[in-house]
Parts: sequence; structure tokens; C-alpha cells
Amino acid sequence: MKRHKYVKIFFLFLFFCTVFPSLSRASEIIKREEIDIDESLSEQIDMYSSPKAIYISQFNGFNSKLNDNPREWIKLLYYYSVTRLNLNDIPYNYLIDPSGNIYEGAKGGIGINPGIENGENIILVGIMDSSSTLSPRASNTLKIFVEDMSAKYGISEGNWELVDLQIRKGEDSLSTLKWVKSNRLIYNSISFALKDVKWSEKVGLQYSASIASVEYEKEVVIGKRLDVVVKIKNENDFTWFGDLDYIYLSTKDSAPSPHAINETWESFSKPTYIKEKFIKAGDSAQISFQLDVKRKPGKYRETFYFMLSPEVGLDNSSFDVEFSIVKGDNKLVEVSSPQYGYVNIRDCRWYSCKVVEVANEGDVFITTSRVDGWYEIIYGENKKGWIVQRFAKEI
Repeated sequence: MKRHKYVKIFFLFLFFCTVFPSLSRASEIIKREEIDIDESLSEQIDMYSSPKAIYISQFNGFNSKLNDNPREWIKLLYYYSVTRLNLNDIPYNYLIDPSGNIYEGAKGGIGINPGIENGENIILVGIMDSSSTLSPRASNTLKIFVEDMSAKYGISEGNWELVDLQIRKGEDSLSTLKWVKSNRLIYNSISFALKDVKWSEKVGLQYSASIASVEYEKEVVIGKRLDVVVKIKNENDFTWFGDLDYIYLSTKDSAPSPHAINETWESFSKPTYIKEKFIKAGDSAQISFQLDVKRKPGKYRETFYFMLSPEVGLDNSSFDVEFSIVKGDNKLVEVSSPQYGYVNIRDCRWYSCKVVEVANEGDVFITTSRVDGWYEIIYGENKKGWIVQRFAKEI
């Protein structure tokens, strides 16, 4: 009897999954290419921003005659939006039909602004149903989609809104859409669908990169600065965003670098960050920074890699900068202050003179003269100062 009971449960489960497939697994997103949209009509505008909220809008005047053909409905929406409303594209990032299918709307993927005024950091979802409640399948798809976006992009709890869209026609430019909060009856159904969403405040995407090039001089005279130019490529199939969370460069293990430049680097272990607000899949970004060369003549190597946060690094983004410091024709002094670990650099050779910089134990500088127990040194580009002779030794 017990075995018969389990067999019955198994077949009920199999029947459930067959008849209601969109309730048992996440729906796949149907791409624009599958809908056969005429891309030549639209004007692609790259306005990307990191998703931090999900806005949901119900269609006005959904064509009930095309209930069984949502793809054709989306094509008509596209043509009408571009040719009649003068929008640049479909005014939704994604569209959900009553059967629980989800379609790609505006071209460009996650983060593209589909023509909304001040629509940065928003994913706009269109509900292809004019009724006052979501169908069970559409409800399930919406929940799965929102939960997935939250897990991937760190969209925090409750960051969704039901909105209506108002057209703002442009005379000599493309039209735009303004969103306003909606009081449609479908709000209760959407709220019920999203009540059990597991929200996440952490970005769950795995960023993968490749270093296309690293350029710098292999030899540098002490006292100069080494210019480094790095090109990094986005190897993911999604866009990187830098409008809210910087993608920054760090030393290995975030250790302070002896080549850091005070007040120029972001910190003693972070030289710089990617300035672009977004980098699309397959595209590259370029950064540049400098290393301070104030160590003993010899060979040096510093390892860097890119990070999204202290916990999240970009795969395959590390690179080495290997260079030689040479003395040239210069006379050098090395800071030797084991008791304190540093020495003050002053703007003149008296203890009452202003401290303009601090030199650390082991730093090496070009000295231009020695007067009354003081060394005049070059401590930066076109910068000279004085350190006490007893805290330095000639090398």
C-alpha cells in the first residue's frame, strides 16, 4: 500500500510538471532575434546604469485578438513605438505574457534605459495582460525573474514599484517616457506574487576579464615616476557597471605598496579605478596610473588585479609590472630611521620649517646638496625638501 501511495504521488508530480511547466522551473528569456524584429527601424542609444530597482507596468489596450500570438503583439508594439510615438525602441526591458513567457524588450540587455526620463538604475517590466490580476503562470514568472535580478545585481528588499507610463513627445528629438506611481487593481496581485521573494543586497554575478595589454617602460631613473597603461576586456555575456560600484585596481592581497603616490592613488593599495560608467560584453576599458620610484636601484615587481568589492575580484584580471630602477648620474640617500620608521621632509633646513611630506624607512631619494647636517632631496616631480642628515645614509 505504501509503495502504491508513492507511485501515485510520483505520477501526480509528473502530471503537474507537464501541465504547468512554468510553475515548476524558471522561464527562459525569449530573445529579440527569435521575434524577428526589424532592427533597422530603431535608433540604438547606449544609456546604461546598474539595476537597483524593478518597475512594473501594465499595458494599456493590450490587443486581446493576439492573445495566442504574443510575439506578433510585441512586433506591433515595436513598430508603433518607433514609427508613431517616435521612441527609440520598445519601452520595456522585459515583457511577460499571461502564459508566463518572458521576452527581451529594448535592445541592449540588463541595464539599458528603454527611453525613460531619469530612468537610471531601473529594470522596466511590461505585463501583457489587461486584467486586474496576474495569471498563475505570469505571477510565478515575475517572482522568479525578480528574485533572479536581485541575486545577480544586489537589488535590495522591496525595491519594486507599479508604474504608469506617460509619453513626452520630442519635437526635434526622440520622445521619452515619464513614469508615475500607479494605483491599478493589479497592484495587489503583483504584491502577492512578490511577497516571498528572497532579496539579496550582494552582487552575485561572477565577473570574468582578460588583460589585453600592459604598457610601461622597463627601466626608470630613480626619482621619476613610472607610467603604466592597462587595457582590460569584459569577457562576460553581461554589461559591467561602474556608476554605483567602482571596479577598482588593487595590489595583491590589498597590501600597501612601496610605490604608492600619496594624494594621487585612491589609497596606498588602490592606484585607480575604471572611469567608464559601463563596459558592454566584449568591450574593453583603459586605465592609467603611476608608480613612485624611490627604492634602491635594482629589479622590482608589483602584482595588481581588479576588484568589484573587498570580497569580489574579477577572474583573470591580475597582471605584473616588472621594472628596473637605475641610479643614473645621481647621488642617492636612503632613509634610515629604525627608531621611528619615518622622517619628516621639511621645506627648509630647520626643525621649525613646515613639514611638506613624510618619508618612510628605506625610501631612497636623489640628494642635491648637504648643508649643516641636512640633505636637500628631490621627493616628487619638481619638488625639493630637506631631511635631517642623521636619519639618512648615502648609498
